[in-house]
Amino acid sequence: MAELLRGCFVYRWALAILAWCSRAAEGSRFRAGMKTVWKSSKTAAFLRRRVSAETAFLDSSGTERVLTHLNERLSSHGRCKTWVESSVLYQIYRAVFTCGRNSRIFGWLFKGGMTAILLFAIGLYVLIDYVLRDMLAIPLVSSVWDEALLVFCVVWIVWERKKAVSPVTPKLNPLDLPIAVFLTVCFALLCIVCQYPSIQVSGFRATCQYLLWFYIVTRLIRNDRDCMTLYLTLVALAFCLSLHGIYQYIVKAPMPSNWVAQAETAVRTRVYSIFGSPNIMGDYMVLFVPMTAALAYSAQKPGQKVFAWAATFCMCFACLFTMSRAAWVAMAVAILLFILLVDRRLFLLLAAGLVVLVMIPFVRTRIGFLFTQEFVDANTNGGRGGRWPLGLELLQAYGVFTGVGHGMFGGAVAMQNQVLDYVQYFYLDNYYLKTLVETGYLGLAGFLIMLLGMIFASCRSIFRTHEQWAQKKSRNYPLVVGMFCGLLGVLVHCFFENIFEEPYMMVYFWSIAAMIVYFGFLREKTKEASA
Repeated sequence: MAELLRGCFVYRWALAILAWCSRAAEGSRFRAGMKTVWKSSKTAAFLRRRVSAETAFLDSSGTERVLTHLNERLSSHGRCKTWVESSVLYQIYRAVFTCGRNSRIFGWLFKGGMTAILLFAIGLYVLIDYVLRDMLAIPLVSSVWDEALLVFCVVWIVWERKKAVSPVTPKLNPLDLPIAVFLTVCFALLCIVCQYPSIQVSGFRATCQYLLWFYIVTRLIRNDRDCMTLYLTLVALAFCLSLHGIYQYIVKAPMPSNWVAQAETAVRTRVYSIFGSPNIMGDYMVLFVPMTAALAYSAQKPGQKVFAWAATFCMCFACLFTMSRAAWVAMAVAILLFILLVDRRLFLLLAAGLVVLVMIPFVRTRIGFLFTQEFVDANTNGGRGGRWPLGLELLQAYGVFTGVGHGMFGGAVAMQNQVLDYVQYFYLDNYYLKTLVETGYLGLAGFLIMLLGMIFASCRSIFRTHEQWAQKKSRNYPLVVGMFCGLLGVLVHCFFENIFEEPYMMVYFWSIAAMIVYFGFLREKTKEASA
C-alpha cells in the first residue's frame, strides 16, 4: 500500500502543493500556529513516514524514474548510435545537410541543424497542411502527416540528447500545473461520461492532442537562434498570406452568397486566402499582427523597421478585408494592449486610423448592419443568438457539471457524427460555450484554469523581460508583448468562433506560448546550464 501511495501521481502533486503552502505561510502568526498544529497531527505524521513533501514531486516522482531509466538505457546502448550512423538513411541525411549548409538560399536554416528545420516546418504548418490536404489530396498522407511530424520531433529530441551525451531532464515551467489540471479533468470526464466511446475519444483527442506541441517546442528551442527561427517563419508566412488576401480582394475572389446579407451591398468580397473561411483568416491575422509590429521595435536597422511596419499594415488590411466583425474586435483588443505596453505614442496613430476606417463604405455597412432589424431577426432565427440558448438547454438536460460528453455537440467532431437523433446539430461559434456544453462546469473550470495559468505566466515573462529591456540587456520585451497580445486576441475571438478546433491555430497558439515561456523562464536556465 505504501509503495502504491508513493507512486501515485495525484498524491505527489498534493504533497508538493502542501509543501508550497507551508513555505508561503512563513511570517504569519496565525498560519504559523496552524503549521504547528499540522506538524503535530496524525495525518502529517502518516505522510512523513511514506514520502517527504519537499522531494516527492521532483526526486521520487514517476516522471523522474522514467527519465532516469531512459538515460540508463540510452547510455548503455552504444551500438544503436553506430548502427544508425552506418545506415543508408543517415548517410542520405548527412549528404542533404552538407549540401544545405553550402547553399546560399537555405544555408542559414541548415546551420541550425535538424532542430531548426523542425521549427521551420512547425512555422509552415498551415501551408504544409494546405498542400497535402487540398492541393495533392492524398488521403493517407494528409490524414497522418501532423501526427508523424509530432512523433518525429519526439524521436529527434531523444536522439539529440543521446548524441550530445547529455541526460534527459524535465524542463519545469509555470504552465505544467495548469495544463496537468486541465488534462486530468478532461480524462476524468471522459471516463465518467462515455456513452459513445469512439466519438468521445475523438473529441478528447481534438481537445488535448495539440497541447503536446507546447512541450515539443519548449524542448526544441535550445537558444535564441532557434526561437527566432520559429518566430520569423511564423511572421514571414503570415505576411505572405496577407498579400494573398489583399490580392483576393483586388480581383474580387468569388465567395458563397450566405457570407453576407442582401442589405450589405457595399461588401463586394470577403478574403479567405488558403483557410477557406474569412473568420479563421481574420483570427490568423489577429495572432500575428502584434508579433510583426514587435519586430519593428526589436530591430536595430532602419530597413528592418520599415519592412516590419509595412508587413504590419498589410496584415491589418488583410484582416480588414475579411469583413469579420469578431476579428475586428479581437484585433482592436490586441492592438490596444500592445500600444499600452510598448509605445503609448501610437494612440494618436490609432485614433487617426479609426477615423479613416469609419469613412470606408464597407466598414460602415458591416457595423451599421448590427443595428438593423434584419440582423436581429437573422441572429435570433439562425445566428448565434438562437443557437447559444439551445446549447444551454441541452446542458441542463444532460447535467451542468459533466456536460454532454467530449465531441458530442457544438463542434467539428459532433458535426461529423450526429448520433443523437433528437438534437439539432450546428456549430455553436463560441468555444467557451462549446466547452461548457460538452464538459460541464468542471471542464470549463479546468479550461479556464489552464488559460489563466498561461496569462499569468505570460505576465511574469513580460515583467522579467521588461527589466532586461530597461537595463538594455535584451531586446526581447517587445517580442514577448507582441506574442502575448496575439494570444489574448485569439482568446477574445473564441467568444465568437470555435478557434481552438482549428489544428493549425492550436499548433501556433501553443508554440507561441512555448516561446513566451522560453523568454521568461527557460532562457536563463539554458544559459546557466551551458555555462
